[in-house]
Amino acid sequence: MLDQVKKTIKQYRMLTPGDRVLVAVSGGVDSVVLLYVLRELQKSEKLSLAVAHFDHAIRADSAADAEFVRKLARSLKLRCYSERADVPAYAKAQKLSLEVAARTLRYQFLERAAQAHNFHKIALGHTLNDQAETLLMRLLRGAGLEGLSGIPPVRPSGELTYIRPLIECTRDQIVAFAQAHKLSWREDPTNYDTTIVRNKIRHELIPTLKEYNPKVLEALGRAARLLGQAAQVLDCQAEQALPTLITSENTQELALDLKGLVAMPEYLQALVLRRAIARVNPLCEPEAAHIEALLRWLSRRGAGELHLPAGVRVLRRHTQLIITTHPAAPPKRFEYLLTVPGETVLREIGWRFVTRSLHPHPRPLSPLRERGARGVRGRVLLDADKIQGSLVVRNRRPGDRIRLRSGTKKLQDFFTDRKIPREQRDAIPLICDENALIWIVGEAVHEDYRATPQTKHIVEIRAERIEGAV
Repeated sequence: MLDQVKKTIKQYRMLTPGDRVLVAVSGGVDSVVLLYVLRELQKSEKLSLAVAHFDHAIRADSAADAEFVRKLARSLKLRCYSERADVPAYAKAQKLSLEVAARTLRYQFLERAAQAHNFHKIALGHTLNDQAETLLMRLLRGAGLEGLSGIPPVRPSGELTYIRPLIECTRDQIVAFAQAHKLSWREDPTNYDTTIVRNKIRHELIPTLKEYNPKVLEALGRAARLLGQAAQVLDCQAEQALPTLITSENTQELALDLKGLVAMPEYLQALVLRRAIARVNPLCEPEAAHIEALLRWLSRRGAGELHLPAGVRVLRRHTQLIITTHPAAPPKRFEYLLTVPGETVLREIGWRFVTRSLHPHPRPLSPLRERGARGVRGRVLLDADKIQGSLVVRNRRPGDRIRLRSGTKKLQDFFTDRKIPREQRDAIPLICDENALIWIVGEAVHEDYRATPQTKHIVEIRAERIEGAV
C-alpha cells in the first residue's frame, strides 16, 4: 500500500521537499493510516507535519474521539490543533443539511489552522472507496459532469492546497496496513447506519456491483478521473464566461445579462449559474433539480422568482437575471417557481412547499385540510403526466377557473361559496402549470390532474404554513 501512496503522490505532484503539511485526523482508520504514512515519508520528503482535529459535536462520544487524536499526536511528537463546534445548531441557523454544515465548518477550521500556523498543504484521508461511493451517490441523484468528476486528488484553495494521498487505495488495503502495523483507531457507529444513503451504497450497492466487476472500485475511480478532466475544461470556459455576463455586483447581489446567458450552450449555462450562485453565497449548494428548473425558467418572459437553499433568491427581471441574498418584502402579487422535486420556502408569503415523486398508489388521497400546531397544512397527489411545463406558486388572477367534480367554477365564485373573506383571498397560494390552476392549497384540486389508480407517475405536494412568517 505504501508503494501505491508514493505513486499517487508522485503522479499528482502532491508533495515537494520542505512542505509544511497539516494532516486532518478524525480518529477513524483512514485518517490514522494517512498520518502514519506521512510520518513514514517525513524524513525522505523533508516534511513538517502537524495534526488537526475538528469535533462536530454531532455524536455523544465525539469528545472521546478528540482526546484519542490528541494522544495519538503526542505519541508521534506532533503538534495537534483542535476545535469543537455545534454543527446541528449551525445547520439549523443557516438552513443547511447536517452534512453540508459539517463539511463547511470543518473546512473553515482546517484553513484557519493552516493559515495561523503557516502550513501550505492540508492532507485528507479520502480513499478509493470514498471516490466510488461519491460517484455512485451523485449518479443516483442525477448529477452533471462536474458532480460525477468525484473527489479531486489535489485541490487548490487560495494559498492552500488540499491533497489526498490515499485516494487510490482501497479501504481493505488501509485496514490491512493498520492491522499489520498494530495501529489503533476509533469506530464511528453511524458508518453502519444504512438509513444514510452513503452507508447503504457502501454496505449494499457496492458489494452487489462487485458481483458484476470485482474491480468495480478501480473502474469507478478511473471514470471519476476521466470525467474530472473533462469537467476542468468546461469549468475553465465557465470561469472565463461569467465576468462577461455580470452587469452589476455587490456583496449580496449579482446581476447577469439574461440574453447573453441563454445564448450559451445549456450545459455551460448551468456551470455559469453555479459559479454565480457560489459567488453570492458559498454556502448555497443547489442540487441538479434546482439548476434544471432554473434553465427551464430562463426562457420565460416577464418577471419571476426562484428560491434556492441557504436563503438565495434568483429573480428574472426582463433583461437581467439577479441572484441575491436580500430578504424579500411581502408581495401583493406573487408568482414563484416550485422546485420539483425538492423544497421551496417562501417566508415572505408564509408558506413552505415540499414535492417528491411517488410510486403509483392504488387509492390516491385528496388534498387534506388539517389544523395542528403549525396551522393549516395540505397534501395533494397529482398525475405528473398531466402537468405541462413548470409548476408555479402564485396568488389569484382575473379570470382564474378550476375544474371540480361538480364542473368548472370561477375562482371568485369558489371563494364566495366557501365564505372566504375578501381580505384573505389574495394571500391564498395557488399551484398552477402553464395551462391551468391545479390546486387551491388546502381547499380543492383540479379534477383532470388528480392522481387515480391508473396514474403511472405521481407528484406529491405538501404545503405548510411557516410559524412566525410574514
